Amino acid sequence: MINFIETQILPKSLILSPLFCFSKKRLFEEIADSASYVLKEDPNNIVAKLNARETYGTTVFYPGIALPHTVIDEKKESFAILAVLDKPVTFNSIDADEQLIDIALCLFISKSMDHEEAELLLKNLTSVLSNNDLLNAIRLAKNEVSKLSILLNKIDYILDNPKKGNTTDEDTITNS
Repeated sequence: MINFIETQILPKSLILSPLFCFSKKRLFEEIADSASYVLKEDPNNIVAKLNARETYGTTVFYPGIALPHTVIDEKKESFAILAVLDKPVTFNSIDADEQLIDIALCLFISKSMDHEEAELLLKNLTSVLSNNDLLNAIRLAKNEVSKLSILLNKIDYILDNPKKGNTTDEDTITNS
């Protein structure tokens, strides 16, 4: 049984943490293995879809974090996988300099989701996840799935209440 973290704005999420891998390729394989249980799809196909998206440009948008994503069958519900790596891996793209990441929030977006809604979610996530205090809290909690769940709910709250929840106050983020 797969236990999803249920949220309001973010798609339901799985957590892989701490994840021990040594490359972007291995990261995508780990994510694909978990996603294959939900999608009932060959993990190799999922890796191919994630890599295909990366050919359009890197999904690293802030130091240390990437937002890989792909579109899935409209019969499936959108979901996310948060991977917090034990150590950073090189997350190269054809069009970018070497970048290291240790956090990946991978989105599997259903074709049934409105295109503009999906774009807005990605845009807002890049804004919320560009907060150093929040990213550091995620890194510090990598060995505690319950704390990561709380942080996912905090991210969801900020997405739902951009004026109230968007804060750089470290105590608010780490004590959530």
